[in-house]
Amino acid sequence: MEIIPLFSGSSGNATLVRAGGTNILIDAGRNCKWIVNSLLEVGTDPSDIDAVLITHSHVDHVSGLDVFIRKYPTTLYATEQTFRGMRYRFTKPHESTPDIVIVPGKEFEVAPGVKVTSVSTPHDAAGSCCYRINFEGRSCMIATDLGYMTEDIEHFATGVDAMLIESNYDRRMLVYGDYPEDLKVRIAGDGGHLSNDDCARAVKFFIDNGTRRFILGHLSENNNTPDRAHKTVCDYLAGFDLFPGNDYELSIADRYSPSKSVEF
Repeated sequence: MEIIPLFSGSSGNATLVRAGGTNILIDAGRNCKWIVNSLLEVGTDPSDIDAVLITHSHVDHVSGLDVFIRKYPTTLYATEQTFRGMRYRFTKPHESTPDIVIVPGKEFEVAPGVKVTSVSTPHDAAGSCCYRINFEGRSCMIATDLGYMTEDIEHFATGVDAMLIESNYDRRMLVYGDYPEDLKVRIAGDGGHLSNDDCARAVKFFIDNGTRRFILGHLSENNNTPDRAHKTVCDYLAGFDLFPGNDYELSIADRYSPSKSVEF
């Protein structure tokens, strides 16, 4: 298995997960051309995508979906509320026969042996969820857009081999930044995003439960930097005598282009 963030951030998100010969696209948050070029850059033809999993209906996760699934028909998975929330964004009808409504907490199969469980996430989009993907004894979790780390997410992500986890904002940058106060409250609230500090504590929990490979994703363009996110997590873990390279692997998903894959 491998995780390849195609692009990740508040301006757009898409992640490719390869499980054997199965290609899974999670979210489609930039225009179709950008998604296609990103897939081709990592050696995957867009017509070879076996499934598209949508986490929620915000524009930075679905802006390219409308065109992509009409040009490259494939099975589309989302919760019922997410389907309702994003259908008004579709400018033209697509073949809805392969659309599959999923239920958080229930496992489903996207290809023989490739099993997925969706987990509800606390975010200000109805039906928001994250995904655990299992294949031949290996597993990964894609978990972003979390107001906070819930017990359900901890439960379903425990023991995965690799995880893409949100590290959205630096607290000081958010507090002293230029955003309106109501937007700051939304971002830092229970329906918003994980801060670097929240992420660090979550990574410690998952390390304690067997995960060793982490990708920090969905970084804010205005309230974070890759260096701040990386340093916050590493400094926190160093307080527990946990160090990158020895005890865990940590990388940052690029905002605009594919990042190095994490294989396991």
